[in-house]
Amino acid sequence: MTRPQQRYDLQKLYGNESTLQRYIRLTVGENSGTLALLLHELLLGFCLYIPGAAGLLVRNWLYPFFFRGFSRKSYVGRQVTLRCPRQIHLAPGAIVDDEVQLVATSSRNKAISIGANSFIRSHAMLNAGPPEGFIQLGKNCSIGQASILYGNGGLTIGDNVLIAGQCFIVASSHIHEDSERPISMQGFTTQGISIGNDVWIGAGAKILDGVTIGDGAIIGANAVVNRDVPAQSVAIGIPARIRPADKSQ
Repeated sequence: MTRPQQRYDLQKLYGNESTLQRYIRLTVGENSGTLALLLHELLLGFCLYIPGAAGLLVRNWLYPFFFRGFSRKSYVGRQVTLRCPRQIHLAPGAIVDDEVQLVATSSRNKAISIGANSFIRSHAMLNAGPPEGFIQLGKNCSIGQASILYGNGGLTIGDNVLIAGQCFIVASSHIHEDSERPISMQGFTTQGISIGNDVWIGAGAKILDGVTIGDGAIIGANAVVNRDVPAQSVAIGIPARIRPADKSQ
């Protein structure tokens, strides 16, 4: 079940930051300083572009040393963007492919968690989302190329979940109540998204905030899911319509 709706105004929370303070918060994490930023930039600047097996070996040695949530049995590819990496946890066997973005900007100590043997494919982005968002991905999951996941209200994904390429899963929604103010200045609401075990989400699907998807459900390609999907059912269309699953075919 999703959490009650919360309302946030990032302008009120962070509006008094200087440009440098904002960059540090978004890059290294809250309550960090310029020394932490310098070490972060030096480490990633050295590690990001080393290709092939040599790059894997260097990153797999240095990243777990500096970022305690990284297992030495996980694998981080080339040109992977890491924001607030001390709040990222990679279990053994987790693979983060080239040019993925992991953005753990959040007040939570465990803002992004990737389970054992899960695979994040190239050009995907996982963004925990301020001020207190998180993304929790189970074991043996696959996130397809160029998929985008936002966890502002909390995004929980079970085990053995397949998410195809170019999917968009967003656990928040913009407030648009005041016609006199730009929507971008009105803040946002969050409820959270929960995706069960053994779910298959087809290419290009969109999952909107407040949705719970039950175990064994299938989401059709390009579907827009704006309500709960029961276990062992299929959701297709815009907006998605629900029908029982027939896995015998």
